[in-house]
Amino acid sequence: MHIGLLVVGDMNSVSGGYLYNRKLVAYLRSRGDQVSIISLPPRNYWRLLAENITGDLLDKIAAAKPDILIQDAMAHPAVFYLNRRISKQLDIPIIALVHLLASIDQAPWYSRWLYRIVERRYLQTVNGIIANSQTTLSQIQQLLTGELPPHCIAVPAGDNFAEVNVDYTAVLNRALEPGPLRILLVGNVIRRKGLHVLLKALSQLPAQDYQLSVAGRLDMEPGYVSQIKTLIRDAGLTRSVSLLGPVHGEALADLYRQHHLLVMPSAYESYGIVYVEAQQFGLPVIGTTAGAAWEIIREGENGYLIEPEDHAALGNLLKTLHHDRRLLARLGANALQAYAGHPKWEASCAGIRAFLSGQVTGQSQ
Repeated sequence: MHIGLLVVGDMNSVSGGYLYNRKLVAYLRSRGDQVSIISLPPRNYWRLLAENITGDLLDKIAAAKPDILIQDAMAHPAVFYLNRRISKQLDIPIIALVHLLASIDQAPWYSRWLYRIVERRYLQTVNGIIANSQTTLSQIQQLLTGELPPHCIAVPAGDNFAEVNVDYTAVLNRALEPGPLRILLVGNVIRRKGLHVLLKALSQLPAQDYQLSVAGRLDMEPGYVSQIKTLIRDAGLTRSVSLLGPVHGEALADLYRQHHLLVMPSAYESYGIVYVEAQQFGLPVIGTTAGAAWEIIREGENGYLIEPEDHAALGNLLKTLHHDRRLLARLGANALQAYAGHPKWEASCAGIRAFLSGQVTGQSQ
């Protein structure tokens, strides 16, 4: 197959969605498929909308001559109207790859209203859908309020550290060693990830009882990062909290090894690759009830789910885990077991490739 992939921005950008795209491209090429990446410059929503009329996107896609076109749904404002022309002139299937619906993400009500209208129109123009979780597919179905087009679910995998082998003894020893509770948050410092919730929870605990490391970009929402730094200073947390910036590769693996648990009190996660990554290292995870965290975290078994913004409940959980290290060890052992049952990248990407092949074959008949 010759597959076109339409994305917004740089494929090497740091986020779960771009990692998913890179893994998919690498897998398809390893199976002998040709993949042409068509990239739109990062722009605001209004400028992407204008691409339907003023841009040369159709010509770029036509020049690539793909058999099928995958569109990362982040690009939806640029093609929600243009897709009719793409289908008519190029006669190829168009597949939406949906990591996160814009109308679900945090935004003012008037923006979500616009996003909902445009996204619904966009999803009505595609021939198939790849969703990254059961939750995402359910939300797409609610948005379309009708029958879904052909679709598949291919969850992101967490096997990004192939050489790692953590055993139960290591998890037990780490949990039972004396000292502060070492907490890790892996995510860009943006409001949706909920770092402010975690900091408010930690302010309920004695400072000597914990250490928090935050691995993620600090340049995406400068106003929010400024608020976080003020919160850290005003709460007297400067010695207990480390903002590390982006961390990758073996350095990130070391962070997972060194910490007791991952805490991500996000306002919403469409899946959560880092949840699965953490489980590979035997880390329990605390997430929220919003989004797809429930697909990974089993309440009281390998982690916990709190309501978004509920810093009081989070603080109580952290107190419990600090003082009950046997519970922490049991949750960590269960996290290791849960990781073993998660699909790996090869299985997820193979499912996508089979789905794409079926769409190409169906179109040619």
